[in-house]
Amino acid sequence: MTAPWAGPRPPRRVKGLGVALALAAALGGCALPLSSGPPQFRDGRLVQRPAGLPEQAHVAAVPFYPDDTNACGPASLAEVLRFAGVDTDVERLKPQLITPALDGTLQYDMLGATRRAARVAYVIRPSLGELFDNVAHGHPVVVLQRLGIPGNVWHFAVVVGYDLRHDSVSLRSSTARDLVLSIGQFDATWAGGGRWGFVALRPGEFPAQVQALRYLQAVAPMESVAPQAARQAYRDALARWPDAWVAMMGLGNLAYARKDDAQAAARFAQAARAHPGDGDPWNNLAQALLAAGDLRGARHAVDQALAIGKPNAQVYTRTREQIEAAAASSRKP
Repeated sequence: MTAPWAGPRPPRRVKGLGVALALAAALGGCALPLSSGPPQFRDGRLVQRPAGLPEQAHVAAVPFYPDDTNACGPASLAEVLRFAGVDTDVERLKPQLITPALDGTLQYDMLGATRRAARVAYVIRPSLGELFDNVAHGHPVVVLQRLGIPGNVWHFAVVVGYDLRHDSVSLRSSTARDLVLSIGQFDATWAGGGRWGFVALRPGEFPAQVQALRYLQAVAPMESVAPQAARQAYRDALARWPDAWVAMMGLGNLAYARKDDAQAAARFAQAARAHPGDGDPWNNLAQALLAAGDLRGARHAVDQALAIGKPNAQVYTRTREQIEAAAASSRKP
C-alpha cells in the first residue's frame, strides 16, 4: 500500500538532568544554558502571541514522577500518559525508552511509546506561543531542553503552566514537582533543544493550533501498533475535516489490514474523489479490488493511477503487474 506522508525526523540523544542542576547550584546560578535561534520572549512580551491566549494557565492534576538519574524520558512520558488516562509508570516505560549505549532516551522512542499506548503523539511547532496555547487548552507538553556548562546535558521535562504577567514557566522536572523558570530562561534552554516538544492526546482530542496534515501524520504510525485508536482518531479527524483524504486513506489501510476489502475499497474510492490529482488512492483501490477478486475493477483503478503518474509511478506499475499475474493465473486450467 502507498502512503502519502514522509517518515520521521532523526532523533537526538538525551540524558538525565541531575548533573546539570548540581552544576548550576555550584556556580551560584551563573551557569547559562546553551541556546540557538532568536528569543521568542522579549521585553516582557511574546514575540508572536496567539489571539485569545490567556495571561496565565496551569494544567491541574498532572502526575509527578521524581527522577535524578538518566530516566527523565520515562518519567516525563509517564506523567503525560497517566494524565491522558494510560495505566503506566516509569518502570514499565524504561525498557521501551532507555538506550543503554546512550545512557538516555531518544525523541523517536518517546513518540513510539506514546503511540503504543494508544495515544496520539503530536509534535508542536517550535513556538512558545503554540506551547503556551496547548497548556491553556489543558494539554501538558513534553519538551526537550539543553542545559548546563560545560555538560551540555539533554533533558526531557513537562511544561504544566505559564504566567505572562509574572514571567514564569512551571515544569515537572527531575526532582522538582513545580520547577519555576523565567520565560526567558526556559526559552533559552528549549531553544538549545531545538524547541522540540509534543503532546500526548486521546483519540478525539486535538491540540491547540492544530494543522490537519500534521495531525494525520501523527496518527499514521499508530496504524500498525494501535489500530483501534488510529481508527477512532481518523474518524474524529474526518468529522472535523470532511475533505481530509489522508484520513480516508488511513481508514482504508486499516480496513485492508483486517481483510475487510469492501470497506477498504470504499475508503480508497472516497479518497480518490477527494484528491483527484494523486495516484495513491487509485493504486490502493486497485490493490483492495484485487484482493477482493475484482480484476476488472482493479485494472481500471490502477490505470487511473498510472495516468496520473505521481507520486509513486513505479509502485503503480508493480500493482499493474500483480493484477496481470493474477489474471493469467485465473486463466490456467
